[in-house]
Amino acid sequence: MELESEIVQDKVIEEIDVFLFDMPEEYSLGHCVAKDMRMSAGIAIHFKQVFGRVGELMDQRPDVGTVAYLQQNDRYIYYLITKERSNKKPTYDSITAAIKKLRDFIVKHDVKKLAIPRIGCGLDGLNWSRVRGIIENEFQNIGCAIKVCHFTQNKTKESESLQVKHPTAVKLHKNIKDIRKREFEKLNIILYSRTTTLPIYWDQYFQSVNEKYCFKSEYYRDYQKDREVGQCLYYNTIEACIFVIITNENTSDHFSYQNLEKGLIKIKMLIEKDQWHPTFIIHTMRNHLFESLINQKIVSLICSAFLDLTPCVILEIESSN
Repeated sequence: MELESEIVQDKVIEEIDVFLFDMPEEYSLGHCVAKDMRMSAGIAIHFKQVFGRVGELMDQRPDVGTVAYLQQNDRYIYYLITKERSNKKPTYDSITAAIKKLRDFIVKHDVKKLAIPRIGCGLDGLNWSRVRGIIENEFQNIGCAIKVCHFTQNKTKESESLQVKHPTAVKLHKNIKDIRKREFEKLNIILYSRTTTLPIYWDQYFQSVNEKYCFKSEYYRDYQKDREVGQCLYYNTIEACIFVIITNENTSDHFSYQNLEKGLIKIKMLIEKDQWHPTFIIHTMRNHLFESLINQKIVSLICSAFLDLTPCVILEIESSN
């Protein structure tokens, strides 16, 4: 497959019938996502499966019209944030702003080769001719050759990506005490500790879990020495497994999705193999303490981390006022 065709002066874009992930590694990649980083459909699923590190993207806290990115050796993977939530649609204003930010990063990172799908089109519904014109206008004289890969040319790979099943997330208004497990099932409860040192982190969510499963004494004992961010403390009772992920060094710090992701990886290793259909229980965070989409991002991150545990269910318990 010959990709190094002669680039005509002023020709910014070349459209090719190649699956994006078949491009040589000297090409940096880019695609569009929502601010909630769900990435649950289309080619975004491939980005999530191949590159992971969703928590690292979330910790960059990109807003709509900006770009998050991962660096892999000399290669960059760009995530254009074109809408607030995954179930919404981008606008031409939001994608234009993101393309301008992408251009700035391309210059800053000295990227000479970039491969993208028809960004903003397909599932997002924008007109490709118009989006292409925006890219051509913004990337004139930048010195970066852009290959637009026609994702739909590979029907098999496209079909496989759209068939990937994600964990089911259900929002409940019950107290933890009212959650009933199915026969032979163990519930998996995930709590977040936002400090690594004494005094011991304890809040209403910890208290509600403790009233039913009584893990406080073990937890306090484990906290007698300093902990590390990304660490996962584990307490096994007859009916539930309780996981405490340490997300922050101090409660005043921004909630760390990257540290949450580290803890989730450890949870996967601790889940008993006979949990054929695991149920995870998490509490919603109070938005005003952090950011508007924190709960959506947490659910997105857990869905991503537990993708290979599907079918599984995530029960999100609404926090009390």
